[in-house]
This record gives sequence, C-alpha cells and structure tokens, in this order.
Amino acid sequence: MIFFGHVGITTAAFKLYENTISAKKVDKNKSYIDYRVVAIGSVLPDIIDKPIGAYFFRSTFHNSRIFAHSLVFSIFLIILGAYFFKRSRNNRIITLGVCSLIHQILDSMWLYPGILFWPAYGLKFPTRPEGNWIASNVVNLLTNPFVYGPEILGVIIIGYYFIKLFINKRVKEFLKTGRL
Repeated sequence: MIFFGHVGITTAAFKLYENTISAKKVDKNKSYIDYRVVAIGSVLPDIIDKPIGAYFFRSTFHNSRIFAHSLVFSIFLIILGAYFFKRSRNNRIITLGVCSLIHQILDSMWLYPGILFWPAYGLKFPTRPEGNWIASNVVNLLTNPFVYGPEILGVIIIGYYFIKLFINKRVKEFLKTGRL
C-alpha cells in the first residue's frame, strides 16, 4: 500500500469507531477525533522510516521499514497517548499510535517478524532486497490488485469526505479543527 490506501482506510476505520462511540452519547466536545492527526498517523511509519532507511542510512539499514514499522513504536505511542489522555483528555498521541498500528496491519508486517517484533530478534534490522522502492511501488500500483485495490478504495473514501466537506461548506472548519 502506498498513500491513499493508508489514509482512506484508516480514516474510514476511525469514522466507524467515532460513529459507534457517539451512539453511546460521548461528549464530542471533550474528546473528538482530529482527522488531520489521523491522516498524518496513517502514514507516520513511512514518514519516519523511508527517509532514514532508504536515503540517509541506506548503507546501514538496507531497509525502508525499520523503527516506526515495529510494534514497539506503536505500543510506545499508545502508552504515551494513554498517559496524556488521562491527564488532559487529549487523544492526539494515542490516535497517532493506533494509526501507526493500522499502518502496520495494512503493510502486512506480520510477514516481516524481524521488523515487527524488533528488538526481540536482535537489534539489527533484517535487510530487504528492495532495489528502487519507488519504481517497485509504481509497478505494483499498476499491476498488483493487492496494491491498486486499496489505493482505489482509499481515493474513494477520501473523495467522499472531501466532497461532503465541500458541499457542506466545512473545509475551513476541517482545516482548523480536524473534524469531519
């Protein structure tokens, strides 16, 4: 999965969750979901790992899925987020943690246990023979239904919410508050 699949599917999962808890009459003003944070969190592992593993330290890691694609990263964010949520009712950090966990699920990280369960198998990350991952992603996007399918679904989901915001004249509100 590249970008739209991560953002769209994660947004849909959070919207489903939000609709479920609002049915229980949770005070939306005290703890609502900031979908700007969801968008960032859904691609956070790639934002962190791609530059580190594929560019800056390519000769060290030989892998563009490293620290932020591990469970340690997501669990750390979730625990830190739970602490801040308990203190201030701010759910942004826990949202980042859950989004990064969803990212790992969408990336099928269970196929790479040396990365997912790092550092349980040692401190060194396994190398992945990626070659040029950008070219590889483009080829997969054009030929692999397990890549282009979620991307198309993500575009549809993002498009739906964007059109809904536009029709309801709430784009500025979304940019200020992150509410869908």
